[in-house]
Amino acid sequence: MSEIPSNAYALMIGAMKSGTTSLYSYLAQHPQICECRIKEPEYFSRSQSHGVEETSYEELWNFEDSIHRYVLDGSTGYTKYPKRKGVPERISRSGIDPLFIYILRDPFERIESHYNAARFNPDWKLSIMDGHLINTSNYFMQLERYREYFPKEKFLVLDFDQLKIDPQQVLLKVYDFLGIDKDFIPESFERENPTRARNMWEVIYEKFVRVAGINRYLPETLKRVGRKISSDTKPFKRITLTEEERESIFHLLKEDMLKLKSEYGVDICKWGFI
Repeated sequence: MSEIPSNAYALMIGAMKSGTTSLYSYLAQHPQICECRIKEPEYFSRSQSHGVEETSYEELWNFEDSIHRYVLDGSTGYTKYPKRKGVPERISRSGIDPLFIYILRDPFERIESHYNAARFNPDWKLSIMDGHLINTSNYFMQLERYREYFPKEKFLVLDFDQLKIDPQQVLLKVYDFLGIDKDFIPESFERENPTRARNMWEVIYEKFVRVAGINRYLPETLKRVGRKISSDTKPFKRITLTEEERESIFHLLKEDMLKLKSEYGVDICKWGFI
């Protein structure tokens, strides 16, 4: 394992539920990119329950300078300010000189996807109109936190819709941004980690089996029965924003969305911001 140069870090900082897992999986296949031991180490966010603790950030990768040009960190918790505070400051103080990749999605769709992905988790207490979900869709505000420490040219802002329609073109943009081989094409472009409707059996399993830590003691026959019940059970209806809720979010985000268009050239018109 080689020492990682300070300018060999590529951080995919979000936004959550905007295709980060899919893009990460595509990029991790590139021979010049060294993937992290886990997709979202959350090393700098410090308060994500699934984050890892290491004595050194560098220990998260098996970097070989004869092969790799970049190491890849895909932590969406890095753009959840103000719930996750101090991330850009910690990155700046760490001594690394990273490049940042930020994928943006229709802010209303992102909020709905975020909420539906999390609402059955035992520790989830937030409503669909909670400020945390809205702030995570306030892309200009999230970027401005970083711009206090890093210049604009360090950021590549991408479009979730384009990633869905033409992932290869998005990859070429990333390859160009990172200065790596543009001829590599991943083996597949299957979408990773889409938000899907969950059903009552899955919620019961999550709350009373996995959380209680008894999953390991269940016999395989019982697990198979559970999977069969789950496949036959009608999923819960997906929750969407009401027109009144959308209107409220629109007014909360409009000013920053206009700044996002001016500063980063993002097409906010297709999201209804004009």
